[in-house]
Amino acid sequence: MFQVWGNRGGRNTVGSRIGNSTSCYSVLAGQHLYVFDAGRGLLGLSHALERDDRLRAVSDVHVFVTHAHVDHWEGLKDASWMWRPRNGIRLSVFGPKEALEAIRRGLEPPSFVPLEVLAMGTLRELAYVGLGPGVDAALPGAMLRVVALHHYSGVDPSRRYLDTLGFRLDLSTGPSVCYMSDHEPTAETRAGEDALLTGAHLAITDANFSDVAQHAFGHGSIEYSAELARRHPRVRILAGHHGPMRSDDVIEEAMRRHRGGQANLSLAIEQDTWRWDAGLAAFVAA
Repeated sequence: MFQVWGNRGGRNTVGSRIGNSTSCYSVLAGQHLYVFDAGRGLLGLSHALERDDRLRAVSDVHVFVTHAHVDHWEGLKDASWMWRPRNGIRLSVFGPKEALEAIRRGLEPPSFVPLEVLAMGTLRELAYVGLGPGVDAALPGAMLRVVALHHYSGVDPSRRYLDTLGFRLDLSTGPSVCYMSDHEPTAETRAGEDALLTGAHLAITDANFSDVAQHAFGHGSIEYSAELARRHPRVRILAGHHGPMRSDDVIEEAMRRHRGGQANLSLAIEQDTWRWDAGLAAFVAA
């Protein structure tokens, strides 16, 4: 089961029917919950663990943080498992060294309280795990492939590239899920994108903008997501990381304009659930 908990980039908003919370997506595999990014959407996910029967068996949460920008880890301190006494959750936070250091600095005094302190008397276990591109990590019931993405802040001459990771999670039960956010595609990145997506079943892409001509600041577009859908017709492509200044109408217009006949392309919409159908070997809307 794949669920969308947060799909906005940059900031949290109010009133959108597409999505209001910053990035967070999950894949359920028995007692293990694999989470891509820990934006504000993590609050909804952690809340659902207490109330959704489909998630009640979860005891191990594995969070994959792509990079150091705060909108990709701001939900860590607010997740309900950090505040619910003796809840039994084992939490592992994976990410590049730069991101893990940003999390620690951002939550240390005087700004806040370290996660290690919040975990006392609440979590069963808390671990940080550093990752880098080219790593293949064996996880319970899954293999994780890690690649480098093209993401940066600012403009020349002060442009700064961030250590940003993309992930492919291959579950032993069959499905493979890719996560490529935040990422500005170029001619040089195409081979890597195709290698990651080949044989996958579902992928979340960076669709911060509407059109390829708008690509900037390390972000992609709905138009490029449509191109990926054409190149990989057997992969369900979910266009996410919607730009913080882009209205629902603008996002939906871009999808209508660029989708064409690609039935495998959809918007990532908060609260949507995609169910793995083993018979079809595909994710279907639940």
